[in-house]
Amino acid sequence: MEDLSYIIGLGFSGTDVWRAVIISFFAAMLVRKRKDMVRMTLLALVFDRIIWPLTDMAFSGASQTSIMGALSAIIETFPTELGLYVVRYAGLYVLITMFMLLRRRIHTPALEKKKAKAPRPAYS
Repeated sequence: MEDLSYIIGLGFSGTDVWRAVIISFFAAMLVRKRKDMVRMTLLALVFDRIIWPLTDMAFSGASQTSIMGALSAIIETFPTELGLYVVRYAGLYVLITMFMLLRRRIHTPALEKKKAKAPRPAYS
């Protein structure tokens, strides 16, 4: 049980939460159908765990050797950190779903009002 609480604590530490919220917000804008959620969450996970940290290193002035070393470290430690990736994937999935539902809730009443106000065709 302690291992599970440790993995969940690592999956959503304080500094990573804002990054996950930002990524999920923009990923939810791109999702059109429910079946695309799995692919979009996988893309968000890759962006969250690989692309964002490496570009952050590049923008902060790290050398190309250290960036490639970090990438090789990510690849080498993937099997040992699989639990962390599963927890992060589940969290991103929930966040993307919440933003998607919020987006639908905001836009659905406006669409229903437009449909209700449409004039009826005149019959001859």
